[in-house]
Amino acid sequence: MGIQFIRSLIVMVVLASTVGAWARGGGGGWSLGANLGITAADQADLDKLVTRSNQRAGGISTGQLGNAWEGNGYISYRFGGMTAMQLRIGFLYQNEDGSDSGGNAYEYGLVGFTLFPMFRFYLLEDNMIKFYTQLGLGWGSVSGDIKEGNNSLEFSGNALGYMGGIGAEFCFWSDSHCFTVEGNLRILGIERLTADSVSGDFLGGSPNPASLSQAQKGKEVEIDGRDLGVTLSGIEGFIGYHFYF
Repeated sequence: MGIQFIRSLIVMVVLASTVGAWARGGGGGWSLGANLGITAADQADLDKLVTRSNQRAGGISTGQLGNAWEGNGYISYRFGGMTAMQLRIGFLYQNEDGSDSGGNAYEYGLVGFTLFPMFRFYLLEDNMIKFYTQLGLGWGSVSGDIKEGNNSLEFSGNALGYMGGIGAEFCFWSDSHCFTVEGNLRILGIERLTADSVSGDFLGGSPNPASLSQAQKGKEVEIDGRDLGVTLSGIEGFIGYHFYF
């Protein structure tokens, strides 16, 4: 998946330089923007813990983790042609909670933070609509928690990643105020998580598999003898607002 994504980024850069002759160059300057949407982040390890809890407890109301909510804000500078540079800060929230037949809580979730410097290339534009592609390399961190009845664990971790995508700005009423629609693919897996606090025993579970194989404060969280992982990777869909000043 990573190799295919890198190839896609190369194609986007080549496309940007190819169509640049036809793109109407916009004026340079600063701008601010914000987006809100969802990210299809697949939390396979946390979903496995949900399945195991469901087996041990004889049924829990907690479901598999679905799409994450995500928002971001950014400041951007356009150099006067088709290229702009952007610093984007994002926040992601993904959580599922429920209980067993005895009322014991079962919750799995995380909060993510991302910081991405990005290049944006305006491929085609006129006074009302701007089409662009973008790519960047950045950093992400997560903090999260696992609650299974009397057992609870808080974890954290971070990693580097990359992303790219396409979008459009619609400036129907003013050159300064634009609505945006954007889709991205982000690759940012976090495969080493540290236990910040632990209460209870996650290692039991006979006759069904235990939740975790290592859960000790200050050490890496493990499942089935390997590192527990979460991800900020996935396809993102956003709507937003962009203000030029």
